[in-house]
Amino acid sequence: MITRAEKNKKIRDEIIREENQKRLKKTAKILSSILAIILLILCLGMYVGAKIVVVKEARIENSEIPKSIHGLKVVQISDLLYNSLTKNDLNRIKKQVNEINPDILIFTGDLKRKDIELSKKDIEILENFFKELKATKEKFAVIGENDDDSFYVIMENSNFKVLNNKKESFFYKDATPIDFIGFNTNDLKFDNLDSSVFSICIMHNPDKIEDIIEHVNCRVAFAGDTIGGEIRVFGIPLLDNHKHNKDYEIINNTKLYVSNGLGNECNVRYFNHPSIQLFRLVSY
Repeated sequence: MITRAEKNKKIRDEIIREENQKRLKKTAKILSSILAIILLILCLGMYVGAKIVVVKEARIENSEIPKSIHGLKVVQISDLLYNSLTKNDLNRIKKQVNEINPDILIFTGDLKRKDIELSKKDIEILENFFKELKATKEKFAVIGENDDDSFYVIMENSNFKVLNNKKESFFYKDATPIDFIGFNTNDLKFDNLDSSVFSICIMHNPDKIEDIIEHVNCRVAFAGDTIGGEIRVFGIPLLDNHKHNKDYEIINNTKLYVSNGLGNECNVRYFNHPSIQLFRLVSY
């Protein structure tokens, strides 16, 4: 026969068991919610932050821009960091660029990630991508720090002019040109780069801007390399140590625009979409 004390103990054990089960269920729900939030954040970074490409537009106004070039559309793309982008990603980017219908198209380096060795198939994919990017007038490129000899092959086969510490004067319906001056920021040289007209400097690494404007007269400069820091909190890049990592700065009267790039190093982006830069040249 069961005593009252044994009955009470059995009841207490049952109550404790039920409470433990409730705690376990509650803990499981909390852990499931945390896991779901983590997965959501990862998905946002991988499939929203890293895949949705935005077009950032700016007007470049200067009295030195010839009237004939007023309204010229210049598009900059940067830092593909292949193979962080799939063939479908490249097709979407190509469509966005071609819908803008730029007059001048500029690529500011880093075709690939540093540790990637491009295969023949990779080179073919990249050549087709760059070849099918449209520009009504010119296509220019500068080399990035991750690029190797395959960069020159791909650019040459895609009708891009590589400006390797070189100046290219662009004339359009006028005797007065504007100059595009491209730099190899892995090996800067300044011979024969003087310019007496409105000039745009093109570089990969924005932190070379002080060296460049010390030797070359440029009103505007385009750079890449920073990838916008990949992750930004309150506009501050977290995964970048460049001195010049803002979208826009004025350095000793030179306007510096830094692209967020298109690819990524760690497969995610937060509060920092990949971008295509669109500049409209305005004469006044």
